[in-house]
Amino acid sequence: MINIDRLCPGCMNDNGGEKICSICGCDVSEKNDNTHLPVKFLLSERYVIGKALSVNAEGITYIAWDMAADNAVHIKEYFPKNISVRNPDKTVSVISGNEFYFNEGLMDFIEINKKLIATELQSIIPVLTVFEENGTVYAVTPIISSITLNSFLEKNGGSLRWEQARPLFLPLIDTLKGLHELGIIHGGISPETILVGRDGKLRFSKIYIPRLRMASSDSPAELYSGYAAAEQYGGTDEKISEASDVYGLSATLFRVIIGTVPPSAEIRLTQDTLSIPAHFADELPRQVLVAIANGMQIKIQNRTKNIDVFKNELVYGETQENLRRAANVRAASKTEKTAEKSDSSKKKGGGVKYAAISAGITVALFLVVAIVLCVVFKDEIFGTNEPLFNNSEIASMPDVDVIGDVDPNAVESVILYEVPDLVGKYYYQLEDIENYERFKFVIKDKEYSDKYERGAICSQSVEVGTSVENGTEIQLVISLGSKEVTIANVVGLDEMSAKMELLKQGFLYENIIVEKIYDSESASGVVLRQTPEYKETVNAEILVTIYVNEYEEELVEPEISDDTQQDNEQGRVPNGSSNNQNNE
Repeated sequence: MINIDRLCPGCMNDNGGEKICSICGCDVSEKNDNTHLPVKFLLSERYVIGKALSVNAEGITYIAWDMAADNAVHIKEYFPKNISVRNPDKTVSVISGNEFYFNEGLMDFIEINKKLIATELQSIIPVLTVFEENGTVYAVTPIISSITLNSFLEKNGGSLRWEQARPLFLPLIDTLKGLHELGIIHGGISPETILVGRDGKLRFSKIYIPRLRMASSDSPAELYSGYAAAEQYGGTDEKISEASDVYGLSATLFRVIIGTVPPSAEIRLTQDTLSIPAHFADELPRQVLVAIANGMQIKIQNRTKNIDVFKNELVYGETQENLRRAANVRAASKTEKTAEKSDSSKKKGGGVKYAAISAGITVALFLVVAIVLCVVFKDEIFGTNEPLFNNSEIASMPDVDVIGDVDPNAVESVILYEVPDLVGKYYYQLEDIENYERFKFVIKDKEYSDKYERGAICSQSVEVGTSVENGTEIQLVISLGSKEVTIANVVGLDEMSAKMELLKQGFLYENIIVEKIYDSESASGVVLRQTPEYKETVNAEILVTIYVNEYEEELVEPEISDDTQQDNEQGRVPNGSSNNQNNE
């Protein structure tokens, strides 16, 4: 067991008690900020907190020492920026009026990290455990020796050839598909969030709660310019989705292969200046350029919709247009063959005619492929100042005749917009409202309501149909749900899942009390009873107590017979076993 007092808080190595660590250069006398957990704070009677490594709108990440496993780990603490307070006893409180945001983010944090515990996806930083303490939640991850993909590129000439990038990215693509199947959108894929490990593998890092991946007035977003899709900036009416991750991955591949950072999606919305140097047209496989081009379409409806389609285009060149055209050609060929069999009145020489038709279809198929490639890779794409993706709407805009003379003294007219009906909709759905970016939505208050479900909008400050200027502020009142709640049954659930159910019902996090009881006849770690009881109708502001079984089952080692013990001691292998000399 390592001496905790000799651990450097910066790297968690035994530095012999030196003031300046000879391993990482950290001054061991430095303290964490007052809003953070202090150095050497003992968390969950197991983790010794070290230096705070990073802070964002989701929370704080620390290096720590796991006394049970006897190794260093990273710990993420849910501590949402601008709405959380660190109390003198190091517990976390919420600034009054922000309980709704805190609880919503807390549920997202728990849900995402619990999913990451259960998965075996190879290209992520795995989550070891999630636990609650100090009025918030913590997620523990291993420390994997690695550098960012951006640093890796800088150390290796700034770019990679496709032959080098391909084996690195294929496992990453499969992992992204797995995340999407779990319902997790990364939203921050970039060379800064992809790590290159000493084992040569790429891994996704910084998988955060969804709120951090969408620009809004409510909390600061963590987006990466050049890699975040347009919908993440609020510049479109679309929500973040799998297609947003396709954009981020495509833009990352662009950076890796081409060697330059793509222009920001915000800029591309109005002036698309993305282009590929001419020599890459000859060096790169055609399907790679097609996949990147389709994955980086600025409009989500034109973009590759999911990671499966992206992989097929990238690896096999199976674009949706090619597949559709090929299917049409196959259907036409099948029709001709059917007609050939059914037409018994044709002359013997008709076989030559059908052979000519078949040959013509084959030629047509090659022509179709050639046309598609010419359209996608026309000369303007390479080595010119034209954008990689033409804006068809602008290009097809008709000429407009002159309507009249321009009066230089005229007063500029103000464009007004009609306020939509927001009542009954959920706050997170506002981004789906057409032209919602023209208004500034601010949550003024939250109140209990029997009419509207939790999270729905009860009222708005500006009347529906009112004509207002661009950027007008509309204050909203959000429902906390009914004040009278029929309590859910959480008996049999583990502590974390029970709290999640109660939070969803509208009970406040700080009002959920956990009591430990011992019962060797029941499963360990589960809720054995609750007060109030299941189906009881109560006020949502009351205290709810759940009684969790603290009994821990003892691990029973299998008995080893005397004969087996003797065989082991003499180096013999019992029958039915294989002696594999290879170390995996």
